[in-house]
Amino acid sequence: MAETPEEETHVPGPPRRVEMHGSAAWLVSRFDEVRECLAHPRMSPAAAYAAAQGQTTPVSGLFQDTLMGTDPPEHTRLRRLLGTAFTARRVEALRPRVREITDSLLDAVAADGRADLVSALAVPLPMQVICELLGVPLADRTEFHQWADLMLLPPFDPESAARSADASAKLWSYVENLAEQRREDPRDDLISALMSAHEDDRLSHREVVSTARMMLIAGYELTGSFISNAVFSLLTRPDQLDLLRADPGLAGRNLDELLRHAGPGVLVVRFANEDVEIGGVTIAAGEQVLLDMAAAHADPAHVTDGERLDLTRENVMHLQFGQGVHYCIGAPLARVEAGTALESLFRRFPDLRLGVPATEVGAKPNPFIRSLTSLPVEFTPR
Repeated sequence: MAETPEEETHVPGPPRRVEMHGSAAWLVSRFDEVRECLAHPRMSPAAAYAAAQGQTTPVSGLFQDTLMGTDPPEHTRLRRLLGTAFTARRVEALRPRVREITDSLLDAVAADGRADLVSALAVPLPMQVICELLGVPLADRTEFHQWADLMLLPPFDPESAARSADASAKLWSYVENLAEQRREDPRDDLISALMSAHEDDRLSHREVVSTARMMLIAGYELTGSFISNAVFSLLTRPDQLDLLRADPGLAGRNLDELLRHAGPGVLVVRFANEDVEIGGVTIAAGEQVLLDMAAAHADPAHVTDGERLDLTRENVMHLQFGQGVHYCIGAPLARVEAGTALESLFRRFPDLRLGVPATEVGAKPNPFIRSLTSLPVEFTPR
């Protein structure tokens, strides 16, 4: 019988057959081979592969007709249209606003001496930024955050699949109505820009709504998960915490080490479009591939003592943002948000500490994404 990834300890090794909830797959776990799969032109993200086969795309269709749901040439066209919103120059111009939002969120809890950093900072910071970029009313954040949670949990049973599909439909309707409002009353936001591209026949109506919906969720979910993961990793490693208290800017300057060690991506799915040889084995066309990011990022052939977080580590390489044509278009913005959040947090509250034992900090039940349900902390009131 094939192994299951849940039983693995994320130890890198040769490609091997596994089962996950009844589906057979190849597990690829060595850094160089994971990187090769991410960049391979004959391997597609699950949503892009499903769309090409005329199948329903995963995550309740969240990625259909988006960057993650297409391969070149459609992907190239979409990326060209969206790329101007996330250039390094434009994102850098957002840094003061990101810092302003961060300071406001920390102001709101400073006098309390305690907070849940997931709900107080990690989620609302990137959520507010992406809402402002897209032109989504922040007042609606509770609803679409609930929809996102339902959509992103893997639908491993009929009941959860039905809830996910219902949430997907509600979020689609919400974004579609907002796009129609922007068609009638354009503003200086990304949804208005997408609607302008639709009017010029550069994007279909479905591509506009799909892209805006995907960006709304992807724009905060993974970044929020990373911020809380990073803080938890730092608070549970006294040696690294001492370094950070002496130099609060260290985490922001070595964000890549935190992404390598505590990034949200645990397992990434790819499908082979044609027969592909990886690590000495042939992966046949149509077969599923699970990329074990946790194992790859601790691969001793890639990094020394990779299980250890080390903020002084130099020349850090990781694959959290992907590789090749599907490299995350929002990576520059995620870096600014996470770096600002971590530096501001530890500069503002140098005695920050966990408010509960580490074993009581809960994680979401998702084998693909590392994410915390809450992160209680304490600090000296200010």
